[in-house]
Amino acid sequence: MTHETTVPFPDVSRSDCGTVLVTPLYVGSADAQRAETERVMAPYREGPLPEGMLSISVFTCTEAENVLTYAQWTSDEAYRAYVRDTGRYEKEPDAVEPVRYRLYRGRDLEPGSVPTLLVPPVFDVDGRERQRRAADNLLDGPLGTPFPGLVSSHFHISVDGTRVLNWAQWVDEEAHERFMQSERPKECFEALSMPGVRGIGGKRYRLADSLVR
Repeated sequence: MTHETTVPFPDVSRSDCGTVLVTPLYVGSADAQRAETERVMAPYREGPLPEGMLSISVFTCTEAENVLTYAQWTSDEAYRAYVRDTGRYEKEPDAVEPVRYRLYRGRDLEPGSVPTLLVPPVFDVDGRERQRRAADNLLDGPLGTPFPGLVSSHFHISVDGTRVLNWAQWVDEEAHERFMQSERPKECFEALSMPGVRGIGGKRYRLADSLVR
């Protein structure tokens, strides 16, 4: 069954975005997912987004275990200024520090299709050369060719050189399931079979809420 959403996915390829903050969090239940979504989004519902913030989106895992926050900022400096001026981590000492990414490369594979499912696998890598090589091998290889239902694939590389995030958007779970039953996952594994690259995995997520400047 296709899942319908009235909230559009964030535009990951927008040109004014300089820094992406991704915060994965295990919460353990659907009720906890809803509570965490509200906790994240509540400060931004009234008035404009903070200076420098372009969007903030919360995704919830279909297994009712995890929450993933994706925030776009004009620059890392703008985000740091916001944290300093608001004292965010002083007010929330237990808050999880986000992983800082920048968009590296991407492909729109099914223009016109509307994504309702996110699958964001992460790779642990040894340095910037491996970041680029892992993304290039996939985008110039098995993920460079359209697959029915795969709307787009955009690779983000962490600022610290340790991770690669594949922001893969799908039309629905059925399309992703067909992908997983095809030869593509094996081809992706082979494309990443090199020293210094280790897959961490990725779950299926639905967009719970989003605000965009």
